[in-house]
Amino acid sequence: MTRNRITFIFALFWILLLPFQSNAQTSDDLFNGDILQEIRIYIAPQDYATFKQTNFICARQDLEALAGDRISTLPRIVCDFAIEFHWTFQGRDITLPQVSVKSHGKGSRSNIKPSFKIEFNRYESQNTFLGLRSVVLRADTQDASLMHERVAMTFFRKLGIPASRESHTRLYINDQYAGLYTIVEDVDPIFLQRNFGESDGYLYSYEWVFPWTFGYLGPDASGYSPLPLKPENNLIHFDSGPIEAMVRTINEAPDSQFSATLSQYIDLNALFRELAAESFVAEQDGIIGDYALNNFFLYRFQNTIRSTFIPWDKSNTFWAIEREIFHNFTSNVLTRRAQTVAPDLIAIYEDTLRQAADVAGGPGGWLEQEITRESEQIRQAVYDDTLKLCDQGATGYLHPCSNDEFEAEVAYLIQFARQRADFVRAQLAATPQ
Repeated sequence: MTRNRITFIFALFWILLLPFQSNAQTSDDLFNGDILQEIRIYIAPQDYATFKQTNFICARQDLEALAGDRISTLPRIVCDFAIEFHWTFQGRDITLPQVSVKSHGKGSRSNIKPSFKIEFNRYESQNTFLGLRSVVLRADTQDASLMHERVAMTFFRKLGIPASRESHTRLYINDQYAGLYTIVEDVDPIFLQRNFGESDGYLYSYEWVFPWTFGYLGPDASGYSPLPLKPENNLIHFDSGPIEAMVRTINEAPDSQFSATLSQYIDLNALFRELAAESFVAEQDGIIGDYALNNFFLYRFQNTIRSTFIPWDKSNTFWAIEREIFHNFTSNVLTRRAQTVAPDLIAIYEDTLRQAADVAGGPGGWLEQEITRESEQIRQAVYDDTLKLCDQGATGYLHPCSNDEFEAEVAYLIQFARQRADFVRAQLAATPQ
């Protein structure tokens, strides 16, 4: 075979292969923020009726099981239901016939517009979809703009903070439009491997069961996990001893050695960068939010006692343009001590706030552009969503959300983007050095 013939055959091979390569799907396609996605799920009508009947019971059942309690002597209620999952990609229907769905959320739960966790590996542990084991479909029921979550997480990633990838989707249930949803990358071993290059450590999600601000709860490690720090892996041997030691150190480390001692247990640079990011976007319900600790994952790296924090649930961000940068610092043991005895940690915090202000920009800056881009992308889907709910001010009462409320919140977010950076810089300039 001549050299020219070999070259021709290889060239023909790549020409034939090219269309298949261009259509290959990855998780980046699902979280492509340039596209309004479309997802359809099909569930037996009786199963969907049961899903709604047990929605709130399932949330309570899970927590009571972790606490060692039982709802009743009756068998546990089934909270997972089989569905058929369809995703439209480049005009093609990508179908997964055996997928599981269950309800998701706490204060945002609703039977009018529920949030869902889709588990691709529920019925076959090795199954994945685009390399993902699961995703969350957030109904964004507390947010009139339906954008807080996605904008905040995109901003975190732009700052270099590991955070879930997200995109918006039109969701159809049994071919009926169920509204606009946010597709959220789950924090699981796949997320850990992608962001930290490992996944065999210990992962915990924080479950709000009482207002806790890192006060020492005593030497019994079971007081820290399985609640409020719920094991997400290593479910039998979840080893909460290092958590007890971490909290004890937060409370008892000598002032002169606070950072050095605590850094054995926490990646403090990453934590104070995340705290600064939450502060910039005026997070009302985060690590040092108004309800004490909430909305984070804790990952302890494999073969170490050192952990890092991972952000979660940013629906209550953009709370107030003039929310002070050290808001709630004195109410949390860790941040109160840092502010008193650890100028190195406060320097990280303030430097990250400066970076956040630069990245966000002011009028016409990145943050305003992102809010404008997303709002234009989702506007018609929001207008078509007759089930959308909101709860401005976090009153605990979800009510039907109007298109006017959507537009008002978009206008507020743009105002936030234009003014927040200057406010943060002014606060930093007024902070004693």
